[in-house]
Amino acid sequence: MKKLFTIIFSVFIFYSCTNKRTEVILLGTVHQPVKNFTPDSLYNILVKIKPDLILFEVDSSFFTKEFEFKKTWGSNENVATVKYMNNFNVDVRPYEFTGRNDYRIKIGSRPTDSKALALLDSLYKNDKLDSLNKQTYQTFLKVNDSLNSFAYLGAKGFNNSKTDKTAEIRQEYQYKELLKIMTEYSVFSNTYYVKNERDSISYIDGYKKAAEFWDLRNRTMSNNILHFIKEYNYKKIIVLNGYFHRYYLNSLITPKQDEFNFTVKEFYEY
Repeated sequence: MKKLFTIIFSVFIFYSCTNKRTEVILLGTVHQPVKNFTPDSLYNILVKIKPDLILFEVDSSFFTKEFEFKKTWGSNENVATVKYMNNFNVDVRPYEFTGRNDYRIKIGSRPTDSKALALLDSLYKNDKLDSLNKQTYQTFLKVNDSLNSFAYLGAKGFNNSKTDKTAEIRQEYQYKELLKIMTEYSVFSNTYYVKNERDSISYIDGYKKAAEFWDLRNRTMSNNILHFIKEYNYKKIIVLNGYFHRYYLNSLITPKQDEFNFTVKEFYEY
C-alpha cells in the first residue's frame, strides 16, 4: 500500500510539474498620465496580478547593479513600478534595445525621420501630392488618430485585439506606405540632415533606417522577453510596453508558448 501511495504521489508531482507554465502578461501602457490611465491605474493592475517579475521598457543603463532605478520620473510605468517595489517583493528587469536613442542618432534615423515626416506633411497640406499618395497619407492620418484615441479609454481600451490590429495597420502605413510615397519625390533624396561636420544623410535614407530599426527594436525586445521567460520558470511575468508595440511583441512571443512552456494572458483574466 505504501509503495502504491508513493507511485501515485510521484505521478501527481510529475503531472503537476509538466503542466505548470509561466504566465506572461503583455501589458500595453500609455507612458504619461491621461484620463482613465494613471500611475494609480497601473499600480492597481500590478496589485491584482501580483507578478514575480516586471519587465520594464528601458535598457540596463537606467538601473543600478542591484536593479534599483538610478532615478525616478513621472511616467505611469515608473511611478507605479517604484510604488509596487516599495510594497511588495518583486524583481524588475530592463528588456529594451540597449542604447536605443544613441543608436538612432548614430545611424541617422533620428531626427531625420521626424524631419522627413514634417516634409511629407507639408507637401500634403500644400497639395503637392498626387491623388493616390494624398489618399494614402489621409488614411495614415485617420488610422493614427484612431489609434491615439484608444489611450483615453483605459487599459482595456488599448489591450485588445482591435487595438492591436489598428496599431499594426498604423505602423504598416508609417514605415512602408509613407516610405513608398517618399521614394516618388526627389526632394526626399536631395534634402539632407547633417549628422556632424563630416557626415550627412538624406531624408529618404534616414527614414529607411528608422523603418528598419522599428523591426530590429521589436525583435530585440522579444528575444529579451524570451530570455527572462526561460530564466523565470513557472513565474508570473508582466511586460510593460507602450501599446503601439503590443501587436508586434504578441506576434513574436505567442508562437513560442509551447517551446518555452508559458502562456500569454491578458491582465483582465486575473
